[in-house]
Amino acid sequence: MNTYQHYTVEDFLTDNWFLAWVKHDQPDARQFWEEWQKQNPARRHTLLLAKDMAEALKNRPHTLSVEQEFLEVERIVKLTRHVPTPSRWVVLKASLSQYRWLAAALIFMILGAGWWVSQHRSPVRQLAQTERFSGQENRSSEQWFNQVNGTSQPVVLALPDGSQMTLMAHSQASYPRSFDADKREVYLKGDAVFSVVHEGKRPFLVYSGTLVTRVLGTRFRVQARPGETHMRVSVISGKVSVMDQKAWAASRTSSRNPVSGVVLTANQQVTYDPGQHSYQKELVPRPMVIVSVAESPETFNFDDVAATNVFDRLKKAYGVEIIYDASALRHCTLTASLAGVSLYDQLQLLCASIGASYEVVDTRIIITSKGCS
Repeated sequence: MNTYQHYTVEDFLTDNWFLAWVKHDQPDARQFWEEWQKQNPARRHTLLLAKDMAEALKNRPHTLSVEQEFLEVERIVKLTRHVPTPSRWVVLKASLSQYRWLAAALIFMILGAGWWVSQHRSPVRQLAQTERFSGQENRSSEQWFNQVNGTSQPVVLALPDGSQMTLMAHSQASYPRSFDADKREVYLKGDAVFSVVHEGKRPFLVYSGTLVTRVLGTRFRVQARPGETHMRVSVISGKVSVMDQKAWAASRTSSRNPVSGVVLTANQQVTYDPGQHSYQKELVPRPMVIVSVAESPETFNFDDVAATNVFDRLKKAYGVEIIYDASALRHCTLTASLAGVSLYDQLQLLCASIGASYEVVDTRIIITSKGCS
C-alpha cells in the first residue's frame, strides 16, 4: 500500500492489481482501489488518469491480442517518459480538473497519434534493403503493417492468410494488409519463426538481408539480425528453399536461369555468408520429432529390436538421413527406452550399447560399427 503512494501513471498502467480492477473488474480489486482512493486523496487524480488511459486502450474499436495490448501499453509508457514534466502539466491539470476524463482522452489520443506517426513515417523499403528484388512497386504505408517487437519476449502475430509469425525480441517485420494473388511476402529484420498455411501454388516468401526463403507450407525459422555477418534459416517441418535475392530475381526474369541456393527439410539449417556467397548446410543443434510423425509409446521403446530397425525408426521420426552398414549390424539388437531423450543422446546410448560410433557430416548421420558377436 505504501508503494502505491509513490506510483506514477505509467507504474499503474503496468501493475497487475490495478489492471485486475480496470480491465477485469474483479470485486476484490475494485474494493481495494475504492478504499485506497479514500485513504490517499492526494494521489487520487494520478490513479484516475491511469484508469482513463487503460480504459481507452481497452475500449479501442479494434480488438487487440494479449501480445499487441502488451506492446501498446509499453509504447504508451515509453512515450510518457518523453513528455516534459511539471510546470506545464500542473497548469493544464489545474485548468482541466473538472474535465479530467477529457484531459486523459486527449493525452491518450496525442500519444497514440505520436506512435502511429513514428511507426508509419519510414516507408516499408527501409525494412529490407533489397526490396527491389521483390518486383513490387512502392506501396503506401496504409497498405502495409510494420510490426516492431521492442520487448524481451516473443510476440505471436497472425498474418493475412492465416499463417502465424512469432516475432522474436528486438526484431521487426513488414507485410501487406492483404497478400497478392500470386505470392505472399514478408520482410524481416531480426529473428522470427513462421508457421505457414499451405496454399498450393502461391508461395510464401521471406526477405531477410540478402536472402529469400521460399516455401509453400511449413514451419521454419529465419535469423537475420542487424549487425551480424551471417544469416541462418532452419526448418522445423516441411521443406524450404533458400537463395540469394539476386539469384531469385534472375530466375523470375528468365526461366532458363537456374535458381542457385539450397533446399532444406525438417531439422536442417543453412548458414549463409553474404561476403563469401557461401552456404553451410547442416543439422540443427537439437533435432525435434517432425510434426507428420505421431509419437506413439512404441516409437522410442525397444525390446530386443534389431539395431537396423532402431536406426530406421529414428530416421523416420526425425526425418534425418542415417547411413549404416546393414551387414555389419545384422547381429546387433537393442533393449531400451529412449523416450524423452534428445536425438544425439539417443544415438550416444545406442552406439555405446552395440559398440558403434556416429558422426554428423553435413545433414547426414553416419554410423560406424565392427558388428556384434
